[in-house]
Amino acid sequence: MTTASLSLMYQEACEAPARLREQQLLLPERLQALLQHLRKKPPRLVMVCARGSSDHAGVFLRYLIETQLQIPTASAIPSTFSIYGAQPKLDDVLVVCISQSGQSPDLVNYAAMTQRQGATVVGLINRYEDAPLAEQCHFVLPLYAGNEVAVAATKSYLCTLHAALFWIAHWSQNQSLLSDLSVLPDQLVQAQALDWSAAVEQLADTEHMLVLGRGPGLGISHEAALKFKETCALHAESFSAAEVLHGPLAMIKPQFKILAFDQGDKSGESIRKTLVRLHQAGASILLASSQSVAHGILLPVLTGLNPWSSLITQIQTAYLMIEQLCRQRGLNPDAPPHIAKVTKTL
Repeated sequence: MTTASLSLMYQEACEAPARLREQQLLLPERLQALLQHLRKKPPRLVMVCARGSSDHAGVFLRYLIETQLQIPTASAIPSTFSIYGAQPKLDDVLVVCISQSGQSPDLVNYAAMTQRQGATVVGLINRYEDAPLAEQCHFVLPLYAGNEVAVAATKSYLCTLHAALFWIAHWSQNQSLLSDLSVLPDQLVQAQALDWSAAVEQLADTEHMLVLGRGPGLGISHEAALKFKETCALHAESFSAAEVLHGPLAMIKPQFKILAFDQGDKSGESIRKTLVRLHQAGASILLASSQSVAHGILLPVLTGLNPWSSLITQIQTAYLMIEQLCRQRGLNPDAPPHIAKVTKTL
């Protein structure tokens, strides 16, 4: 297949390793002033504000901050300012706004309002040079994903996960994570070569499915579910493996498809117990993991990685599988109906 015949989604997803290498070269200088500020004035609370794929990266970031720094972290609710006029006191609060374009009015307004209320505002932004959001941030960490043309965000999401991990590894001074980051771009290249064609075969005619994760894997399952909906017109819903056995269990019928992500940390045992119960209810299981599950189809992943790096490589592989599935279903991954590249919400 020639480069000209490849979808933009596929091409941009495959650019991610090179973009991560660039990020590793350029981010340290941008991080210095932010790290000095955070160590001089540690926040009592972190609030993460984002939409869509960026919000899914925010879930990953929230788990990073709470586990590595023990700082309470929450998802922001912009409408409490924009619609309901709330004015909470935000002294000693760190607000992190994540955006590919830096243009959405709700994020721009939220950053401005939280800054007025005393918060320190950090922006993780790809198109930061002319972004209105950047003007409302005390510190900006560029994603260095380059121009992203495909409607379905891929490389910008991967760059956001990497920037989050890079930032928190330096903030927490976690030498093990810092060492692992140096080889992550090469691991993404390896992840692109993994064969998930079994998932394409299983999902080719599927209309409804669940995508599961737990811990930081929940942000990855949210992202995969969005891409199934966005490119494949496949109704995929994301749940925590800790919650799916409540109400959602009632909708499981024979051969109902479930894709689960397992990053190989302490959540693995509970994920497997959940999958066993779902199989007993009739579900057909696809599991991205280094350890198999009874009666499920194992999707290969890279072994020996820390859980954070493992998840980044897993969504890299998932993007290429979803792009292939989209074409298998006779659709164009670069032309999802009704969707624009930049969505502006209030």
